[in-house]
Amino acid sequence: MNTPSFLKGLVWLLVPVWVLSCSPKAEVYKVARPLMGTVVEISAVSDDPRHAAGAIQAAFDEMARLEAMMSVFRDESEVSRLNREASSRPVRVSPELFEVIEMSIALSRTTRGAFDITVGPLMQLWPFYVKEKRLPSAGEIQEVLRRVGYVHVILSPKERTVSFAVPGMALDLGGIAKGYAIDRAVAVLKERGITAALVNAGGDLFAYGEKPGNKPWRVGLRHPRNPQELLAALPLSDKAIVTSGDYERYFLVDGKRYSHIVDPRSGVTAQRTASVTVVASSAAYADGLATGILVLGAEEGLALVESLPGVQAAVVTEGKGDELALQVSKGFREAYPLDVRHLAAQRVRLMH
Repeated sequence: MNTPSFLKGLVWLLVPVWVLSCSPKAEVYKVARPLMGTVVEISAVSDDPRHAAGAIQAAFDEMARLEAMMSVFRDESEVSRLNREASSRPVRVSPELFEVIEMSIALSRTTRGAFDITVGPLMQLWPFYVKEKRLPSAGEIQEVLRRVGYVHVILSPKERTVSFAVPGMALDLGGIAKGYAIDRAVAVLKERGITAALVNAGGDLFAYGEKPGNKPWRVGLRHPRNPQELLAALPLSDKAIVTSGDYERYFLVDGKRYSHIVDPRSGVTAQRTASVTVVASSAAYADGLATGILVLGAEEGLALVESLPGVQAAVVTEGKGDELALQVSKGFREAYPLDVRHLAAQRVRLMH
């Protein structure tokens, strides 16, 4: 949830764009800002520009507050303090951080350990944030794996404390914190009386209500190898859609791609799955599931999705040559008809 250097120059360019009207007609008001390591855009429907502006500002304030609380890239954040102290004693945390950790452990159980916020030591081992791309040895991975495992996180709901059973453990909330912040921004907008809005954090988003004219919000399903192309445009209302992909942050060694998503069970980076898109009622839930399914792979991941009520998913994997394969859950196929000819033109084969 840090802000990359290339985004910092956008601070003064991303200004509010208001669609003004002389009559009390509902319009879409948009503001975009760099936040949580990406660009966050909030669109709100209202017939009052000042009301929309105040609600959007409050939503951004909430997201910024949560970033300051949960970013591992800030030494003063609450999660960084927890990582420093929880191996030696139970640490009392805020209700929000406790909720995210509790939700994360539930997701770890659901994904059979494929999603695990105790992956922190592995994220520090792999060279995602340094220039020299030296791959860790098998011995180094095995040593670090001793400090990974959600079963070693001890929660006390009554005291709202967190402690680690194994010294040297560290949480990394990168796989769920952005989704949680999106959910909280949506809650703030609703509390402020905004009846329709879209919160988009770098392509992970939640939409509710409708645009003026009873038009649904439409979101693009990105091609994981060609960022200029979309695999589909999906209508969305009262749901979150989150994508986890190996293109978001990766490096190459001898022509092989190593993504930032590490399998917490084996300690190595997830392979062959290019992207996973999850549609669910909560952005935090979709965020964690998308990461877990990418680690599980298409077959096991989609089997899991079929067992979860109200969840749809699309998984893109590497095929033959430069071709990609797209597999979708039954619910996704029914809710979002896909254009096979368009996919074929994008070198993507829809699997049945």
